[in-house]
Amino acid sequence: MNLLSVMLQVATDSIANQATTAVAAASNQNYFHLLLKGGWVLVPLTMLLIISNYVIIERWVSINILGKVDTTWTSRVNELVAEGKINKAVSFCKEKPTAYAKVLAAGLEVAEGDDVEIQDAMQSEARQQISVLEKGMNYLGISASIAPMMGFLGTIFGVIKIFYNISITNDLNIANISDGLYQKMICSGAGLFVGIIAYSGYYVLNGRIDKIVTRMDKCSNDLLKEIRSAKRRNA
Repeated sequence: MNLLSVMLQVATDSIANQATTAVAAASNQNYFHLLLKGGWVLVPLTMLLIISNYVIIERWVSINILGKVDTTWTSRVNELVAEGKINKAVSFCKEKPTAYAKVLAAGLEVAEGDDVEIQDAMQSEARQQISVLEKGMNYLGISASIAPMMGFLGTIFGVIKIFYNISITNDLNIANISDGLYQKMICSGAGLFVGIIAYSGYYVLNGRIDKIVTRMDKCSNDLLKEIRSAKRRNA
């Protein structure tokens, strides 16, 4: 009797383990199949996700290069200006691949002119550098706006299809309704997911660009003061 009980217990445990494994495998498989059941809307959403991730990574790397701050370098530029070595300062700026260097170089190239001319030269170059920093950012804005709407559009199409099938079959079965509805809700979830990524990336990158612009203005003002001082000393 004890032996029979042990055998039954072992068999029960084996069946339970197999059932658990099967449920886990089915669950993992279901997540993948659920995603595929979202329909054709997932194709453009996937493209928007790829584009958004590419732009975020590419802009992050570019902003790190163009917006790198080097206080020692800017101090050296101001020292060269104070010493009257304008040409050397221009060459020194052109060796640096940052937005600050290009803006300062534009001002130094017209250092012999008046303050308005120097400011205009630096502001013009600053606008060009801001345009370079913001390159591709519009794609993130488009993705953040369109992705949720496309997800919602897929859900609407799914609901329309459900009610159309009900009208054809005249079968108001809750199982059929819920089965089709949860499949289409995947579109809304995917759209929100892509939109959140694009939206977050857009505002994080814009925040970094704003900091660079603020520092650019400070560097430009400091350089203009040094040029004024140098001119007064040489007058």
